[in-house]
Amino acid sequence: MGSTPPVRVLHVIESYGSGSLTAAAQYVRSTPDLEHHLLRRIREDYVPFGEEVLFTSVTDLPRSRVRSIGAVRKATRTLSPEVVHAHSSFAGLFARLALRAGRPARVVYTPHCFVFERTDISATARRGYRLVEWALAINTTVIAGCSTGEVRAAQAWRTCRRAVHVPNIVRDAPVAERARHAERPVVVSLGRVSAQKDADFFLATLRDLGQRGRRVRGLWIGGGDSADVARLEAAGVEVTGWVTRDRVLDLLSSADLYLHTAAWEGFPMSILEAHRMGLPILVRDIAAFHHLPAALRGRSPRELATLAEDMLLAPSHARADRNRSLWDAALIEHSPEIQRDRLLEAYGVA
Repeated sequence: MGSTPPVRVLHVIESYGSGSLTAAAQYVRSTPDLEHHLLRRIREDYVPFGEEVLFTSVTDLPRSRVRSIGAVRKATRTLSPEVVHAHSSFAGLFARLALRAGRPARVVYTPHCFVFERTDISATARRGYRLVEWALAINTTVIAGCSTGEVRAAQAWRTCRRAVHVPNIVRDAPVAERARHAERPVVVSLGRVSAQKDADFFLATLRDLGQRGRRVRGLWIGGGDSADVARLEAAGVEVTGWVTRDRVLDLLSSADLYLHTAAWEGFPMSILEAHRMGLPILVRDIAAFHHLPAALRGRSPRELATLAEDMLLAPSHARADRNRSLWDAALIEHSPEIQRDRLLEAYGVA
C-alpha cells in the first residue's frame, strides 16, 4: 500500500511583501509535512528573502480584484487543496466569495488585523467593514487569529463557527548581546512609514522625552510615504529605507529601546524580532495589546515617554530587565510547537 499523500494547503495572500508574508512563511516552516501552495499579489515594497522555495507552486493573482475571485476558484479546482488559507482582508474576501467553506476545502482566514480597526477611515466605513466581516464569517471554517484580540473579536459574532489563536513566531533571529548607549540611547521603530504605523505618535513620544531632558537618537527601520518620511527626517530621526532582514536584525541589536506606535495591528512580527534581540519594548495601547500588563503600554505619547524614560535610566538595568521578563511571560505561547499545534487544529489535521 502506498503512503497517504500530504494534506494540501493553498495560501492566498493579496498583500505579498508585508507582515502577512513573514507570518505565512513561518506557518509553512511549522508544518513541513503538509504540501503548501501560494497564490499571491506582490506589494511594491516586497523584499524577497528566499521564501518562495517553501512552496510547491507559486502563482500570481490578477491585479483586478474581481478576477482574483475567479483565480482563487480556478486554483482550487486545479490543485484540489484540503485547506484554503486566506491571509488579510482582501484575500479573505476573495476566498470566501469564491468558495463554500468545506465544499470542497476548509476555508481558514487569518485577518492579520481586521480592517475595521483602522483609524484613518470614517466611523461609517469601519461599521461597514465590520458588517462585511460579520457576514463572511458564516462562510469561514475557522478564523485563525494571530492575536488574542482578533480571536475575541471573532468569538463575539454569532456568525463565527470557530476561532483559534495561531501565534506568530520568529525562528531565525539570533539572540543578541547588546551594548547600551548611555550618553544618547537609540530608540527604534520598525515597519512601513504609513498611517497605520503612525510616525507622528513616534515623533511626539521622542519630543516628550526631549522635553524631559532625555537626549535620544531616533531610528526608523523601513520606508514608505514620502511626506511621513520627510517629517521624521526633519525631526532628526534617521530613516533607513527598505533594507534586508539581516540588516534589520543588525540595527535592532544596536538599539536601546523598541517603541511600537502603530494605531492598529494584528500581532506584529517586529515585536517578536525585537524581543528575540533582547530589546526592551513598549507599545501603544491598542486593541491588539489590551491583554498586556500596563507597564508595557501607553495610551498617549506622554504615557509612553514616561515608561520610556524609566527604561533608559542609567546605570540601572533593573527596569529593562523587568520589561523583558514581562514580555517573556506575555509571549509564552509564541513558540514553534504551539504554532504548529494550532495550525493543525485549524486545518483539521489529526
